[in-house]
Order: sequence, then C-alpha cells, then structure tokens
Amino acid sequence: MKNSKRNFHLQRLWKNTKGSFTIEASLVFPIILFTTLLILFFCMYQYQNTMLKQASSKTSERAAYSWDNSHKEPVTGAFAQGENDGLYWRLTQDDMLSKLFGWAGAGSSAEVSIPGGSGGSLPTDKLSAAASWVPGGMSGNITYNNELMIRKVKTTLSRPVSFGALERELGHPLQAEVSAGAVIVEPVEFIRNVELLRYYGAKVSGKYGGVFNLDQAGSILKMFGGQTP
Repeated sequence: MKNSKRNFHLQRLWKNTKGSFTIEASLVFPIILFTTLLILFFCMYQYQNTMLKQASSKTSERAAYSWDNSHKEPVTGAFAQGENDGLYWRLTQDDMLSKLFGWAGAGSSAEVSIPGGSGGSLPTDKLSAAASWVPGGMSGNITYNNELMIRKVKTTLSRPVSFGALERELGHPLQAEVSAGAVIVEPVEFIRNVELLRYYGAKVSGKYGGVFNLDQAGSILKMFGGQTP
C-alpha cells in the first residue's frame, strides 16, 4: 500500500511541469548569451580586419599608381605641368643600376613608418605621400622593394581591438593586423628599358670582342644616368 502511494506521488511529481521553465532558462540563457557575445566579438574583429585591409590596399595602390611621378596627388593622380622627377630617376634614384650590377652598399628597398614617417630619398618621399592618407588610429609601415623586373609596394597596418573581458582572460591586448601589396606597372618604361639594355649590350659586346662585361656596361649606364663612374 505504501509503495503504491509512493509510486503514485512520484508519477504526479514527474508529470508536474511547474518550475520547468526556470530550470530550462537557467541552463539555456547563459549559453545563448555567451554565443551572442562571441558572435558580436567575431563580427567586430572581422570589421576591424576589413577596415585595415581596405586602408592598406588603398595605400599600396595609390603609391604604385603615382610611383612614376612624386609630384602626383595620391588620390587623383593630378600634377602641375612641368613637375616631374627627371628623365633618368629610375636608373639612379630608384636604384635600378645598383640592382642590375650589384654594386656594394647599394640599397634596393625603402621603408616608412605609419604614422610619423618622413622622407629623405625619392622612394621614401613617395611612400610618405601615400602613407599620409592612412586614417588615424592605425599604425604600421609601408615598404618598397625593387627586384629589377618586379617592383612592389607593401603596406602593413595594425589596430588595437578593445575587448576588455577577453583581454583579461588572455593576458595580453588584442590587435588586428593585415598586409596588402601592389605591383608597380609601367609598360612603356619597361619596353624602353629593355631596348636600352639591348642597345648597350650590343655596343659593349662589339667593343670588347663579343664578351659582355657587366662592369663596363655599368660604367656606361652610370654615366648615362648622370653619375660619376
């Protein structure tokens, strides 16, 4: 008799749904809240990366687009009539001869910090002009690398991501960082340089008995560029 009453009481208790919502809420709501915060953080982090990617891509593209003339406006590409970098700046100030003949102490790259970067040489002046358009709050650098046949501009930007709770758990600040590059393309100048090298290669080969001497060719091109051999 007692067992039957006990079983009946347990069945009634099991079928009773009173308080079930409270139990479910205490289990499910924290999971929903945590998932929502995680999604919000992920979206914010992706937004920061997208902004950095857009800024770094635009900076590299502007630098590459205006590389043939340091007087160009980085945004519009406009420049006043008569303003240019000289006829042979690619051979001398852009270190084409240095890269071609491997002269000692000749650099073929340049780097400018963002923000606060300053110029000095012609490549750094061009990089500084492009870096001046980077939005505030972003830091990094913009670099130029001359590989003779391929000239590249690369921009690396970073920006802190404010998320105090997660930073305290990780023990270090969060920071988004992206890089984007652009290749400097000058089809007309490329054809002109190929023709120039072919011409002087034939001259040097004919003068020195068919042996192409890089030192002699370098001296000729250095004089052609306005430098003392």
